[in-house]
Amino acid sequence: MRAALIVFTVALGACAPSGEKQARVEQAARTAIAAESSTAAAAASLPSSGKWDEPHLVERLVRAGLAPQAMHDQKGDEYWKVSVLAYQVGPSILYVYLYGDSLARKAVTSTLDTLMAAPPGRSDVYPPRHILIMQNNLAAVMVGGSDTQQERVRLALEAGLPAPSRR
Repeated sequence: MRAALIVFTVALGACAPSGEKQARVEQAARTAIAAESSTAAAAASLPSSGKWDEPHLVERLVRAGLAPQAMHDQKGDEYWKVSVLAYQVGPSILYVYLYGDSLARKAVTSTLDTLMAAPPGRSDVYPPRHILIMQNNLAAVMVGGSDTQQERVRLALEAGLPAPSRR
């Protein structure tokens, strides 16, 4: 009986640091989600220009219940010609490219193989499970996730922004 108690105590002790680590990871995720949610709340009060910008993008993702977490260390490929905004959305990563207008976005995306979300002949940019989403001045690539999650993100972005406010 004493041996079993020792084994149980050792096993419990081994689990504690892992449990603490998991708690820290979960707290960091909650903090990141809260930061994006406050960005979304601020964006809701901003007038829409009819073009995607980062606050309205985050607001749309939060309103769709996707809990995005900004990933500031991601780098985009040069062929997109603009900097990338990257978000962890559950187990997936959403890479977003915002252009000055829809013509600038179309000038870039019209040269791409839309199945690969890359220039023709390049299949090494994104892992096989990805989708390309285009709407107005936004181009996005979602990597990973279930069919349902990819559809939720696609629908949230393809719905577009509210009409520009008139003053």
